[in-house]
Amino acid sequence: MASVSVIIPAYNAAVTIGDAIRSALQQHAGLVSEVIVVDDGSSDNTAEVVSQQFPQVRLMRVANGGPSQARNYGMRQAEGDWLAFLDADDRWHPDKLSVQLSIQSPGVELVACDWVRAQEFPSIPASIPVSQLEYRDLLTMNQFQTSTVMISRRLANELNGFDPTVDGAEDWDFWLRAALYTRVMKVDWPLVQYRDVATGYSKDVWRVYMTMQPMLDKHRGTDVMSPREFATLESWHHLRFWVAFRLAHDAVHARIAWRNAVQKRLRRRLPGAVVGYLLPFLFKRVRRSRSSKSRNRLGHA
Repeated sequence: MASVSVIIPAYNAAVTIGDAIRSALQQHAGLVSEVIVVDDGSSDNTAEVVSQQFPQVRLMRVANGGPSQARNYGMRQAEGDWLAFLDADDRWHPDKLSVQLSIQSPGVELVACDWVRAQEFPSIPASIPVSQLEYRDLLTMNQFQTSTVMISRRLANELNGFDPTVDGAEDWDFWLRAALYTRVMKVDWPLVQYRDVATGYSKDVWRVYMTMQPMLDKHRGTDVMSPREFATLESWHHLRFWVAFRLAHDAVHARIAWRNAVQKRLRRRLPGAVVGYLLPFLFKRVRRSRSSKSRNRLGHA
């Protein structure tokens, strides 16, 4: 039976870390061989909560260096066949790991799943849909929330883990690099509860935007797609942040994103980015919004 090391980076997570650890320890089928919590220089009592309430957990304390370095530190100590990442403010479905491991096959060394913000998980169907994602799919959009991903320890070590030089897009970069060496599978069902913490890294949209370009520069020139295709996708990413800033009424940063989208190097790719990516993206957002409003009306009828 495959063994899984669960790696939880934690920074000032005393309030939520307990739920995260319990969701890992309560995984069915006894797949979890160890839970590693890396306290990333917390100034609260995160370490005390872990050591006092969960003595079976391997607690490690490091100087604050961000989640990438904390995860990498835990990965170097891990002994399981697979590494599963879990953020300290998220929670897993009890069957998450068993479902993901059930779809493994030769050549598959990264398996992710969907996530949900709701307090309760939807019932798992008898037949769970599964999809395979290519490098191009992952470059179009970061498809995975970190707590959904399970990767073989062999591949994670070969890739040297998360790259702190692209901190803010380090997870996206990691999945992309992995996709060059393995088949990437995704369970199309929510097995992770994502807690929307206002102070989370991903909430700083400008910070995420600023780290996107170095990450894209790192992947420019891969043999998977032509320079023209890559430039179209690059234009699309500036456009999607332009939309995000506009929706947030952040006119200053919206102008910067727009100028980057229409810069001379990308200007010829702009029509393809608009037609191929931006319009379908906006259409899906509108359709999803209408569907949500319709469900709410029915619920109050």
